Amino acid sequence: MGSPPRKLTLFDATMLVMGGIIGVGIFFKPSGVAEYVPETWAYFTLWGLGAVAALAGAMTFAELAGSFPHTGGWYLFLREGFGGLSAFLFAWVVLLVISTGACAGVADFFAQKVGELVHLDVAGEAPTPARRLIAAAAVVIITGVAMRGVKSGALFQNLCMLAKLGAIALFVLLGLAFFHGPPLEAVPDPNLVRTGSLATRMIGATLPVLFTYGGWQLVTYIAPHVENAPRNLPRAIVLGVLGVAVTYLCFNAAYVRVLGMGGVLQGDGAHRLAVATLGEFGGTFLSAAMAVSALGFLVATLISTPGIYVAMARQGLFFEAVGRPHASTGAPIVALGVQAGITLGYIVFHSSLINELADAVVFAEWIFHALVAVALLRMRRLRRDLPRPFTSPAYPLFPVLYALLAAAVVLGNLVTNEWRITRMGLFVLALGALVYLPWRRLTHSDAGSPVS
Repeated sequence: MGSPPRKLTLFDATMLVMGGIIGVGIFFKPSGVAEYVPETWAYFTLWGLGAVAALAGAMTFAELAGSFPHTGGWYLFLREGFGGLSAFLFAWVVLLVISTGACAGVADFFAQKVGELVHLDVAGEAPTPARRLIAAAAVVIITGVAMRGVKSGALFQNLCMLAKLGAIALFVLLGLAFFHGPPLEAVPDPNLVRTGSLATRMIGATLPVLFTYGGWQLVTYIAPHVENAPRNLPRAIVLGVLGVAVTYLCFNAAYVRVLGMGGVLQGDGAHRLAVATLGEFGGTFLSAAMAVSALGFLVATLISTPGIYVAMARQGLFFEAVGRPHASTGAPIVALGVQAGITLGYIVFHSSLINELADAVVFAEWIFHALVAVALLRMRRLRRDLPRPFTSPAYPLFPVLYALLAAAVVLGNLVTNEWRITRMGLFVLALGALVYLPWRRLTHSDAGSPVS
């Protein structure tokens, strides 16, 4: 018999948390935030509040991960708190849209940046064959690495994460320490600024900020692969989110110092920052940094998310083969293959409908954010025998704050989004409920009630 698969250290797990959060959003979302709040103080206030919101989510997940250090993470927390239906619906939207759709989109972005670096014609709204090929190859290669075991995937992700942090640190250092002179565009163009009261604009700006901070939950999906999981999982989640918060605030400080709020407001702010700090080489360096950042996000997501499908299969809510680990590597080969197949389908059959579908379930995902916070509050009250290796400071402050924030995001989407888009999200959830009931009867699953 071979040696057991190597487990993830605290450093590996922390890098995985950070890799799941820092994707490509930080290069683009600052301009979207500045559209709403071109005032410097309000801009930084929102990024600070985003850090607090992410920390509230991190504290909630850290508590749950310490109590339930098992495969499936978020899926398992919902199942324990509310039973099988809510957990199944969460897994349903993750598998069909959220994870696979996001990976397809990020793989396409990675292909565009690689194409720019090697001078391929990959620009434009519609993906070219070369762009599709590069995106598909990235998904296949990462899936192949993940099939060798979580540790192999984590080592690959560590390299991407360190390179990503190095690139961001270089921009911060050059922008804050070595850039001289006034900001390039201190005064924002009023034609690019959203209208309305400050309160209304700040509420609108929360969505791009929260989008950029999301992803701390990935490590919980593969909890048993982490050394001393009850202790290290909570630490990795909190340390990872704090590390991201510091990174984002420093990067935004460099943005504003070099570009001014008028420059941040421009859609090509990241390119302007790169050129201003690195000269002609800046554009090439930025493309490489974005490609590495996208690749790191793909690795973090593709190696961890199959833990959800494994948990489903072991509870009779997915095909049994999906839950079987490989004898020597411990990798869920079938689950990885299913995920890759759906992601590749999105890449090959790319269309505006897929993008709209992904947008439609954003608010649905935040329903599950609210539910997981309520699940923690509910279980702490009803199941006092549960182990509690980690307790968030000032409990129940953070889970209550997290639940209220998530509820506000859902209600905001229902009120402000196009009804067609919101209706699509509700349709995806309703379809999942229709699939769940006959499937549960067919398999005689016990997933309808929480497991102790």
